[in-house]
Amino acid sequence: MENTAAGNTKDYRALIAHQERQIYNLSQLLEISKSFASTLESSALVESLLYTCMGQMRVTGAGIFSLTQMGDTDYTLDDECIGLDLLPHTKYVFKDSEGIIPFLNETGKSASIQELAVVLKDSNDLLLLESLKVTLAVPMIYQNHTVGILVLGQRIFSEDDQSFSQEEREQILDIATLAALSINTAMLIEQSSTDMLTHLKLRHFFYNVVGNRLRQAKESGIPLAIVMLDIDHFKRFNDVYGHACGDFVLQRIARLLQTNIRSNDLAARYGGEEFIIMLNNVTVQDAYRITERIRSTVEHDDIVFSDIHMQVTLSAGFTVYTPERMQDKKIRLEQLVNMADEAMYTSKHNGRNRVTYLEFNLLDRQ
Repeated sequence: MENTAAGNTKDYRALIAHQERQIYNLSQLLEISKSFASTLESSALVESLLYTCMGQMRVTGAGIFSLTQMGDTDYTLDDECIGLDLLPHTKYVFKDSEGIIPFLNETGKSASIQELAVVLKDSNDLLLLESLKVTLAVPMIYQNHTVGILVLGQRIFSEDDQSFSQEEREQILDIATLAALSINTAMLIEQSSTDMLTHLKLRHFFYNVVGNRLRQAKESGIPLAIVMLDIDHFKRFNDVYGHACGDFVLQRIARLLQTNIRSNDLAARYGGEEFIIMLNNVTVQDAYRITERIRSTVEHDDIVFSDIHMQVTLSAGFTVYTPERMQDKKIRLEQLVNMADEAMYTSKHNGRNRVTYLEFNLLDRQ
């Protein structure tokens, strides 16, 4: 009887320990889902996913083979990885019709590199995974379709045993499923918020993202600048050379804007021939330098359309939300945009092709 009682007590303790782990894992999933839902930017979402997986599974690296656009058939690993050693001049691509994709799509489960070696044998997919020192591949499934493959690198402090427990496999599959939903939603939002002509963000997306940045700035004391830009005499490109020429000019200016701002800045098409930029964590001097560089780059760019060489210039204006102004908690993004717009029109009135800074004054904006 004593042995039976001791055995029951042991089983009961094991059951309690299992339930506690389940509760902990569910609470972790809840926090992870909150993290995934906190951003509309797909790059930030992917970065959050990778660091989450590395922390939860205790691995040295992680990456995602994903579909770049809706309708693609190739799953590529570009910049969506952390801690994996990518070989130079090597394309990391999986085809959806062969190899690992149909296998994971059919099973709907994760697979270790040893399990994949049995199925894939000496295929290119297996060689790619082995070169990356992948230990586990996890399908990211949305509506019964694999939208990406999450791959995990080597485990930390487990050189002799690189295996994952069944509980860990279930946990990482749950995380991958949450991520697939979030990334798919982010892709849909990105498509609906992107100008098809210039491939810049549209105004409403800009307001959503920068509105959040402004709230963060008020808490952190990190300044940001709003820049408005307008193509000078844009109407003449349409009138003289046709609307195809006007579209070409807009596309070219959009590319120049993108190449002259940093990764944590944001450029958008405000409407017509107007553009708007948010510069993150800049002083007035920084903002002027960046805006002036954009203006000068556009002025000296040789834009050629149908063998016609054209010079394009911009009028720009900006304002900066500085730490000195951050005690004014009532400041709204619309007020900053209006101030930058006013600065831009000052540039227009003073001869165009120039940059104007106007200091933000809350009393003047009310």
